[in-house]
This record gives sequence, structure tokens and C-alpha cells, in this order.
Amino acid sequence: MNSILIRLSSPHELICYEAISLAMTLATFDYQVQLLCEASVFGVLMNPHSRIHGMLKSLALYDMPPVWLTDCKQSHWLIHSLNREVSNQLSILNRSDDNPQHNQIINLNEFDTVLNF
Repeated sequence: MNSILIRLSSPHELICYEAISLAMTLATFDYQVQLLCEASVFGVLMNPHSRIHGMLKSLALYDMPPVWLTDCKQSHWLIHSLNREVSNQLSILNRSDDNPQHNQIINLNEFDTVLNF
């Protein structure tokens, strides 16, 4: 089965919308899709009136796993700021600078394709 990592780093809602739409379309055709949001996208995720919120709420309908967020101070704040429906669709990549053995590192070789938006 093809696995795809879609990495969002653009702070523009339209680009995020297109990337998430692509992810949902691919998931419909049985691709394993994982979304990864960099801190630069958090502003888009915060807007409760954006189309992104509705899309995130419906990820489970596409059998998609929670969106990975890069681990930083803002990611923890973001999770606690969003409503529960949206925050349940997000997962912080656990990294510990204190203990490098506990870092969750994304192995890009585990994915057949990596797309950057």
C-alpha cells in the first residue's frame, strides 16, 4: 500500500486547504496519508471560521490518523486552545531534548512519497 506524508509549512489558508483536500482524496483511494503541520501553519489552524476546521473534524471519516504537529511551545498551546472536536484530530510529535532516546523522529524513508506545501 502506498504511504504519503504531506508536510504543511505554508501559513496560507488556501495552500493548506489544497493540501488537506489532496490528502482526503488520496485517502478515499486507499492511500495511507499522514499530515504533518509545522508551527508556521498554526495560525491557519486557529481560525475557527476557516474551512480547515471542518476538514480536520472529518478526518476520521476518511480513516486518516490524527495530524502530527511539530513539538514546540506553540503546539501545546494550540491543542489546548482549540475545541475538543478539532484538538482530538491533532497529535504532537513527542520530542524530549533532555533524553534523545525518547525523540520521535520522522523517518521519511517509511513513506513512499513526501509532499511539501
